[in-house]
Amino acid sequence: MTLINYCRIICVARKLKLTGIKRQGKPINQIVIMWKKFKHFGSFWLLAKEKKFIKFVPEKIIVNQSSLSIRQAQVKDISAILLLEQSLYQGKQPWNSMAFHTEISRNDSLYLVVLQTQCVIGLIGVHFDVSSAHITNLMVDSAWQKNGIGTYLIKKVIEIAKNKNCKELSLEVRVDNLTAQNLYCKLGFTVSFVWPNYYQSSHQDAFNMVLKLTSD
Repeated sequence: MTLINYCRIICVARKLKLTGIKRQGKPINQIVIMWKKFKHFGSFWLLAKEKKFIKFVPEKIIVNQSSLSIRQAQVKDISAILLLEQSLYQGKQPWNSMAFHTEISRNDSLYLVVLQTQCVIGLIGVHFDVSSAHITNLMVDSAWQKNGIGTYLIKKVIEIAKNKNCKELSLEVRVDNLTAQNLYCKLGFTVSFVWPNYYQSSHQDAFNMVLKLTSD
């Protein structure tokens, strides 16, 4: 459906909703739902046009004698990111294609992918606001774990957050994920509070962990 058609739907939905007129054929509630979807699409479309808050210069690192590339994630990477996610979550998708599409396109976010040739083997995502940053996603292919890739990505985000004058960096981690917690503690994160039932699909709690980036 074209943008013009969506605009027509909005006009019709607004008129019907305000006047209470029932339309033959398509129920008013269905039109309103389509209107709400377009409102989401419209805001996303405008967001994608905005200038990115962060620009990342691509890097290369050597891990186990293999050259890996790190660059800003692009929409074209989503299929490969979903494959990585499925491999780590036993075929499940905590984030779907639309979620990644929205996140990667956000003006206030930075998503980095780690590539071995054209294969995505790692990812980190972070949101920025005026005084803080929050890590939203961190994944490393199981075959490449325990090689310092996750540590490198977090340190890179810490560096960027400091350059943006952020006062703190936060993240969530499952209360039973001791391996990840140990990594975060080594990097200076401390537990701030517990999110009850944070992971709703598995009904698991999460620790909110925070790293202070200033001495204030």
